[in-house]
Amino acid sequence: MFVGGRMLHGELPFVDIWDRKPIGVFLLYELFHLFGPWRVWVYQAAALLSAWVTSILCLKIARFIAPAGGALLAGCLYLVWTANSQGCGGQTPIFYNLLVVWAILLITRFLTQQTSLSLLQTGMGVMTLFGFALQIKTSVVFEGVYIGLYLMWLTYRQERTLLKVILNGIIWCGIALLPTIAVMLFYALAGHFQEWWFANVISIFLKKPSPIASLHQWLHTVYWGLVMLGILFITTILRIIFKKQTTGRQTLSLFLGGWAWVAFAGFAIFNTFTKHYSLPLYPAFFISAAPLWTSRLSRLWLVFLLIWGGIRAYDAEKRLHKASNLKTLKKVLPVITSQPGCVFNYDTPDVFTDNLPYCHLTRFPFSGHLGTDTEKHALGIDPVQETRNILARKPLYILISADDSDRNPYINHDTFNVIMKEVRQHYEAVYGVVQRYTFNGMIVYKRVR
Repeated sequence: MFVGGRMLHGELPFVDIWDRKPIGVFLLYELFHLFGPWRVWVYQAAALLSAWVTSILCLKIARFIAPAGGALLAGCLYLVWTANSQGCGGQTPIFYNLLVVWAILLITRFLTQQTSLSLLQTGMGVMTLFGFALQIKTSVVFEGVYIGLYLMWLTYRQERTLLKVILNGIIWCGIALLPTIAVMLFYALAGHFQEWWFANVISIFLKKPSPIASLHQWLHTVYWGLVMLGILFITTILRIIFKKQTTGRQTLSLFLGGWAWVAFAGFAIFNTFTKHYSLPLYPAFFISAAPLWTSRLSRLWLVFLLIWGGIRAYDAEKRLHKASNLKTLKKVLPVITSQPGCVFNYDTPDVFTDNLPYCHLTRFPFSGHLGTDTEKHALGIDPVQETRNILARKPLYILISADDSDRNPYINHDTFNVIMKEVRQHYEAVYGVVQRYTFNGMIVYKRVR
């Protein structure tokens, strides 16, 4: 949202303001930012609409391999598990899942002969959708590769010539990469290819793994990874056990089952088993599970998933309201706007960044960059020197998390020490918020000398 707003003022992502997300998601939120004070309502409405349409497409795909009850449950399960996995904050999968599921529907219609499009035309439509999805989140590449290989296998099965497979593969791959190539050429012609290349390709491989603060956190992370694996594994086993009762279009069923396992592989390969990273899994998981509705015994698994997901969604909603930063935002804003001046948000929630008067202190305004140890070597600059450059501009306010200390494994201790030295010499605390639920609390420091 913040980057989208700065783009409206002529700033260029990766050059004037740094993050490693593809430009497509910034363009999307630039549109939302046009609505000014209503921008949060607008992005929420757009996310809700996107999630709803995605659930409808899940239902339509599942209907090809499952009865109406199972297909309906697939759509419902997608919404319920999205709600319990931090999907209510406009996360990128809420938007690109729609494109991916739409692409899967095109293949489904081709396999079931429900379309007049040729295989080449179907593949072109599919790869166009994946091309746009790549510019919202690059991790969709795993599913894109699987779909591309499957389309090439269909070509070989249909044509029996390797030349045709290669030609179709080149066409489809070119279409999928076209939006990315267009963005790359734009930055190259503007003289900023290196900035684009580093942010979009190189920097992700330079990130350090997130530290584990406690055994409890490690167990929670492992638990969520096992939950995702358990859902997929049990669903697959039940599909095998009740194969006679759930027979349908075998080719399509195998294709959709493979999609589910590839989606899980993309989730597992980054070893970040947090809830919002599981959002891309749910369309494939629950479409593949839909045929279990045909067996009285196996449908209990679907009902269990719906009840479990519903309980978790209700609990997540309660926690969300308890941990809301809205009250804090309303209290802090008057404090740091009473006297005009630049604000350096070191490591407090980034919601403050988009709601404060803008002051360009750095290309790295997000708290997760200069303030965290994982990004220390992934920014393309020296974080300590960048922090010193910011402090040299004498920001009037500095926002720091209340739990920052030498014992915090997440923070970049080098930049933190530089800031605290400056704070002790030239700042005083003018506001503090204690820790509450998942919010760690914050301290507002104001420059006094």
